[in-house]
Amino acid sequence: MAAFGLALTLALPGGTRAETTSAAQLTLTASSSGTCPMPTAEIQNNMLAAVNAQRAAKGRAPLALEPALIRAAQLHACDMATHGFFGHTGSAGTSPMRRVKDQGYKNCIVAENIALGQADVAQAMQSLLASPGHRTNIERPRVQRAGFGYLPRINGAGPWWVQVFARPC
Repeated sequence: MAAFGLALTLALPGGTRAETTSAAQLTLTASSSGTCPMPTAEIQNNMLAAVNAQRAAKGRAPLALEPALIRAAQLHACDMATHGFFGHTGSAGTSPMRRVKDQGYKNCIVAENIALGQADVAQAMQSLLASPGHRTNIERPRVQRAGFGYLPRINGAGPWWVQVFARPC
């Protein structure tokens, strides 16, 4: 059964964009162990195309992928899978804003969508667009960058999907 969480949006004044790079594996936080595989370029590009198609339909500017947001999204997907929860607050009590900042991205706005159980990008987008809060985050006019997390089914649970949208200051 597919599920999705409440959409969450946070805004803070000030800040500037930090330059970032991505890695093939992410190190999980002290509250977990091991590594977290990065989502494939195919997942990132398919989700970005789906998000930008919805934004274009509403007259919104397209988003660009941001490595720091990809890392923040993927670490949250891995955290949810590793610790068996589904929510916007991380296992160590982190918020979407904190996770993005921890990846070196200085922002004014952060919005996060999460979904669980959808087999592919199209199903995840269909579920998210059916929710007014998630749709609002996808169509939010002031965001400019995005990153997407994805973890396939593991031990009968998942897949986990995380969308992070932001605007640098």
